[in-house]
Amino acid sequence: LAADHGVIRGAGCQPATSGLRRRAACITEQPLERQQFLIKETNHRVKNSLSIVASMLKLQARDVDNKELTSHLTGASARVTAIARAHDQLHHRSNVELLDIGKYIEAICKDLDASVSNCEIITQFGVGIEISTDRAISTALIINELITNAAKYAYDEAAAGKVWISIARAGSERFTISVRDEGRGLAPEFELRNAKGLGMRIITSFAKELNATVTVHRRNPGTEFELSIPLTQ
Repeated sequence: LAADHGVIRGAGCQPATSGLRRRAACITEQPLERQQFLIKETNHRVKNSLSIVASMLKLQARDVDNKELTSHLTGASARVTAIARAHDQLHHRSNVELLDIGKYIEAICKDLDASVSNCEIITQFGVGIEISTDRAISTALIINELITNAAKYAYDEAAAGKVWISIARAGSERFTISVRDEGRGLAPEFELRNAKGLGMRIITSFAKELNATVTVHRRNPGTEFELSIPLTQ
């Protein structure tokens, strides 16, 4: 700081050439830039830590000689990866309070496309649909479960199938998500509110948290889950 000569030097600041106002603005800018840097660095480290956890779960899934336990560990790994992806997205944004839900889900679908080998995931997203980070993570976990369930139950493990994901704005206050397959369809007695599986319980729990409505459509062939979600709580 060289105040005697009317010059203030700092990170991201040009030398001040006039008055106290310029000096005050430059000094104030420094802690804000430092705070943004620390937040981005924290998100980067959290993402790396979660990625390590996800990788360890995958390794355990491969080593366990139990099909059911392998499935649970693989599912847990996918959920951790979905959360890690949120922190990866935040690391590249200036506003850490909001996420573009389309870009975020697209990244998650790419991860899942590599892990669900019997399914091809086809995505279609509206751009510029931004929601709070917490709501984006809850939404991503719902989609993660729906895609995983489609790969596991809609198609035979040996047969290839497609899963379509679309996200679109619905007016000024809501957006919609559709997850559709062309598999064997749901059992006649299936009702979402009575579903006992972990995946369906995760879906209903986060849907309630988001104040979202979930509609199940029985297609011919396949099934479509449609969610209507408020942009804000």
